[in-house]
Amino acid sequence: MQKVANTGKENNNEGKEVMQKRKVNPMIILVGILLVLLIAVGVILIVVLTRKDEPEPQAAAPSVEEESVGRGTVITEENVEEALEELNAVDPKYNQYTAKMNFDWVFERWDVPSENAMVENIERNGVTVYFDLILQDTNELIYSSPFIPAGNKLENFALAEEVPAGEYPAIVTYHLVDENNNDVSELSVAVTLNILE
Repeated sequence: MQKVANTGKENNNEGKEVMQKRKVNPMIILVGILLVLLIAVGVILIVVLTRKDEPEPQAAAPSVEEESVGRGTVITEENVEEALEELNAVDPKYNQYTAKMNFDWVFERWDVPSENAMVENIERNGVTVYFDLILQDTNELIYSSPFIPAGNKLENFALAEEVPAGEYPAIVTYHLVDENNNDVSELSVAVTLNILE
C-alpha cells in the first residue's frame, strides 16, 4: 500500500471565495439600451406636447388709455369688471348689433364708387349707425359713412382718401348712436379692400 504524502495543499478552494465569471447575455444589454431610449423619447414627447407656446414678442403697442381716446376700450384682465359695469349701464338695444355686409370690397379706383361694397343696418337692430373704414396697417381713416338708420343700407360709395392700387386689410368700425347721434357703443369687423387701379 502506498501512502500519499501530505504537502499541506489540500483543496485550493478551501478558505477562498470562488470567483465565477458569469457570461452576460448580449440580448439583455440590447433590451436595456432600447428601454432607456424609449423612456427618453417618451419624456421628450411629453415635454413637447405639453409645452405652452410662448407668444412672439411684439412691438410696443399704445397703452389702453392712448387707444381709448375717441375709440372703444381694449378689454384686458385688469379692466374687464369695469367694462362689464359700463356695458350693463347702457341700454340693452346698444349691446348687440347684427352686421349685414360683404367682406371683400372691390374699387376700380379709390375715388370711383364700389359696385360690390355694401353695409346694411337691418330693421331688427333698431338703432342708427355709421361706420369708419380704417386701413389696418397704418390706422389711416379712409372713409366715414353718413348715418344709416335701421332698415337702410349703404352701397355705391367711393373712398374719401387716396389709396394706391393693391390689396389691403381694413377694419370697419360700426358706431351705434342714440337719438341725438351720440356714440353709445361700437364694434369692429375686418374686411379686405381691393383697389384695382
